[in-house]
Amino acid sequence: MKRQVVLFAALAASLLAALWASGLEGEGEPPVGRRPAGKSPRRNAVSPPPDLSALAMPRPAPAGMEAGKDLFPVRSFRPPPPPPAVERPTAPPLPYRHGGLLEDGGPPAAFLAEGDRLHVVRVGDVVDGRYRVSAVQRGRVDLVYLPLNQTQSLVSGALP
Repeated sequence: MKRQVVLFAALAASLLAALWASGLEGEGEPPVGRRPAGKSPRRNAVSPPPDLSALAMPRPAPAGMEAGKDLFPVRSFRPPPPPPAVERPTAPPLPYRHGGLLEDGGPPAAFLAEGDRLHVVRVGDVVDGRYRVSAVQRGRVDLVYLPLNQTQSLVSGALP
């Protein structure tokens, strides 16, 4: 019973507060939806547009935030793709043809043909400043491409 009395008292206080607040709304203007009987609305009255310049000003970024930073970036839980394979540079194809082998009792010498030029080379010789002869054998000549330090073999048709 005591609870009901408190609830009714709270209801009455709320209604009185609402009634009192409705009288404060316009202070001379009628409440919304009601017009005084003697006045008619003005049809051609245009109110000046509100000043929106304050809304157009950029707001400063909150402390600790960068302007334009995405607050909710897209995140993927897939593993990252493997890095692309790095292709090492390779020596160009040999410009020489095997022209023959010279065995005169000393270290063997090989004949290398390049176009219409003929080079006679032995182990350790440098040809055209790009290739060093590393081995001369009966069936092949091994050359080292000096800029990349890669070995290439020039095979002859002879049997070892």
